[in-house]
Amino acid sequence: MRHLDKKILFPIVAVLIYIIYGSYVTLQSPLVGIDVKHQNDTWKVDYIYDNGWAYKQDIEIGDVLLKIDSESPDKNNQIIKEQMIRTAESLSFLSENGEEKNFFPSYASLTDQLFSHFLFPLLYLILTIYIAIYIYRKQKEEFSAFVLIQFLLCIAVAYGSAGASSRGDLIARIVNGVTLVGCLVLYIQFLKVFLENFQVTFISQSTLRKLLFLPIFILLTNVVILLIPSLKWIELILELGIFSLLLLFILALFIRNYSKYKGQPGIQAVKLLVFIFILAFSPFTFLYAIPAVFFSSYIVNAEWAVMFLVFIPIGFIYLQLTERLFDIDYILNRFKYYTVLAFPFSIIICGIIGLSLKESISFEQILFLFIVLFSGIILFLYVKERLDYTNRKYMFSTRGNLQTNMYTFYQKTKDEHQVQMVVNRILKEMENTLNLKSVTFVEMYQEELTKTWKVQCLSSATFINQTELETVEWENKSIGDIYTFSKGFAVVVGSYTGIKKLILCDDKKSGMKLEVHEKIWIEMMAYFANVVVENMKLIEGLVEQIDELKLRETDEHPKWLSKLLFALSEKERANLSNDLHDSILQEQLQLLREVDSVYEMLDDPVIKGKLSEMKEQMLDNVHLIRETCMELRPPLLSEQGLKESLRRLIRQTKLRCNFLLYVSIGENIHQSKEEELIFYRIFQELLNNAMKHSQAKKVSIDFYQIDHSIILQYEDDGVGVDLTNGGSSFSSMGLVGIKERIRSIDGRIEIITSIGQGMKIRIEVEKEMI
Repeated sequence: MRHLDKKILFPIVAVLIYIIYGSYVTLQSPLVGIDVKHQNDTWKVDYIYDNGWAYKQDIEIGDVLLKIDSESPDKNNQIIKEQMIRTAESLSFLSENGEEKNFFPSYASLTDQLFSHFLFPLLYLILTIYIAIYIYRKQKEEFSAFVLIQFLLCIAVAYGSAGASSRGDLIARIVNGVTLVGCLVLYIQFLKVFLENFQVTFISQSTLRKLLFLPIFILLTNVVILLIPSLKWIELILELGIFSLLLLFILALFIRNYSKYKGQPGIQAVKLLVFIFILAFSPFTFLYAIPAVFFSSYIVNAEWAVMFLVFIPIGFIYLQLTERLFDIDYILNRFKYYTVLAFPFSIIICGIIGLSLKESISFEQILFLFIVLFSGIILFLYVKERLDYTNRKYMFSTRGNLQTNMYTFYQKTKDEHQVQMVVNRILKEMENTLNLKSVTFVEMYQEELTKTWKVQCLSSATFINQTELETVEWENKSIGDIYTFSKGFAVVVGSYTGIKKLILCDDKKSGMKLEVHEKIWIEMMAYFANVVVENMKLIEGLVEQIDELKLRETDEHPKWLSKLLFALSEKERANLSNDLHDSILQEQLQLLREVDSVYEMLDDPVIKGKLSEMKEQMLDNVHLIRETCMELRPPLLSEQGLKESLRRLIRQTKLRCNFLLYVSIGENIHQSKEEELIFYRIFQELLNNAMKHSQAKKVSIDFYQIDHSIILQYEDDGVGVDLTNGGSSFSSMGLVGIKERIRSIDGRIEIITSIGQGMKIRIEVEKEMI
């Protein structure tokens, strides 16, 4: 921890000190949990809490409290102020039959309370501190990371103070109330700051400021209750009520923002965070807080409900170890499906038990049984699905393991280059996998006049009657559909207007019908066969065209090939730009931060001077990398259009060039996205080559549209080139690239140049009339 800054070290140390204090208070005495009432000048046991020490002792309602800590109950503050026994070193009771009973509360027979009030909160704190330090070291510059750390520490404090608060410690009670509400407010603030990075406004700043007053309100309420003890009854209701409302408010914010920003980047991460959050807080809210507020009772006591908070640090541990998100959409979709299965079954079982034991079972017990049964079924279905996948090779035979057969088939066909060979492999695979007697391929066509279907070519060995084939209304069948005949079946693997391609399959050698999973496999095979065969036909056609171009021995490529090459080039430019930005640039920036840190630690002026020089060089490198990224992928082109991108390019060129640059860009130029990119690259090429090769003193460019013609005119007074001899690298690389780009969009280019006479270029592209 010696490498941590004060802004993270101080909160962690403060939390540790407080938790040590809270743990000390908790270990002094177990929670006794007895309500008493004053009756006939005596204090009698009125209620015994099921989560307290007294619940497991020989203490009954109506017993008279004689002494507490060897003193009269009238002298004990917790008896007088709260009519409750939270902690005690010794207790003396008088039973209704006159027997005196003495007790000395301890943890000796109360390991469950020691675990839930002390050990589990301590382990939770250790997990939280570990995650907080990791997040800070990874994202120390991000304000959202700092807010997230505060949120995690706040939960740890709220949980860690619960034990001491339940024992009546004044400091713990105030801290517990403030942090219980404060952790939700901090979570809302974290989501707001985090989502601002993705241009998503999770909550307005004014609303957040109002929410920040809630913990202060809870603090003031506790102070008022200390001054007016008669208001003690509203403390729990107020804190749990605000907590429950805040949780519902977060859910409402999430639903609103999800529907508003559904397609935005980062929404998947937020869904995961909210899923973890709901999983952690829902049991406490719905099983303890809401029932306690509205019914003065609870389904599950707070000690057990709050243990679900462990899902928060566990979730972040998962994220840090895997450095990726699990598919939350898949989990939620599965949850919907499993809910449909589990809910009616749970309702029926609980209904039967309720009707059978209606005299001896309460509504709360039935509700608890339903929750346990419902949750258990859903969990069982998740586990079953995982086990089925893990043990699939033991559940099916080699022949019946259809997924493995599909993978094996793919491995066999990936190196095939002829359509007929692939078709033969598909037929063979279906025959072997399904254990069929025979498999063949057939093509059907529909006559134009009669609209009846006829067989294009039918083998003499075909096992299906031709009349049966031709009576089927194949126009209503799509790829993957299976049609069963009196003998065998057919599956559609190709569908075009008036044409259907079928695989005809004889019956299975065993005489058995197709199982459901076999039909699913056949459908998958039909789609796979259709995609593979069609793609291979396209590839064969492409290869034939390329071979034809080779025979022509010409330098000109087809327009579609030029467009394809330029598209691939742009994709590689974008990939290279992303790689430079996400790796080298970020590493340079990190080095800059480390140099700054070392600079602040040094006193030697010589070393400081060297570091300053290094920093300047690194800043130059950062600037160069950014410029390169922008040249590879124009940042404004897709967002603000060609004009803004060109103006930025021109401004940068004027800062670096040693000639006068005059550029005129027309106002009304209408182009497609493809044409905008092509003209941007042409501008880029012309300006780069003017700086590197032209040696010009003056360069002018006019770019405008007249009627349906887009015109670009370039002129410089440089050294020019001799195009008759192939020119320089400029002409051989730059001009050829410009010519190809213009030709790909059916444009015309005219170049006038000679040695010592500068260069003139005119480009014209006709726009199609709409």
